[in-house]
Amino acid sequence: MYHDTSCELENELQARHELGLSEFEVLKILSRRCGDGGGKAKMKDLEAEMYLSQSALSRTVTRLEKDGLVTRATCDFDRRAMFLMLTPSGCERYEAARPTYRTVLERHFGR
Repeated sequence: MYHDTSCELENELQARHELGLSEFEVLKILSRRCGDGGGKAKMKDLEAEMYLSQSALSRTVTRLEKDGLVTRATCDFDRRAMFLMLTPSGCERYEAARPTYRTVLERHFGR
């Protein structure tokens, strides 16, 4: 069930929104933080929430950054920390992809 669902999510998100499932998940986490912190998160916090290795997450973030959906910035008080911020384009893409994500989940798990 998990494999079928994740494959369909990957295919639908890619075909309709040019997003992989991992990319969607990063945007989802950042969008949840929009109300409390401007849609940004430390990379370390993202690593804790994601199912990806550090290197896979870094590659995912690089793709999102290249597409203009997120930006990276160093922390003012801790130069080792890296923040990831959702751009307006990233917010728009996420909002456009949310119904597709929900539809696939409802198809597999019902309401």
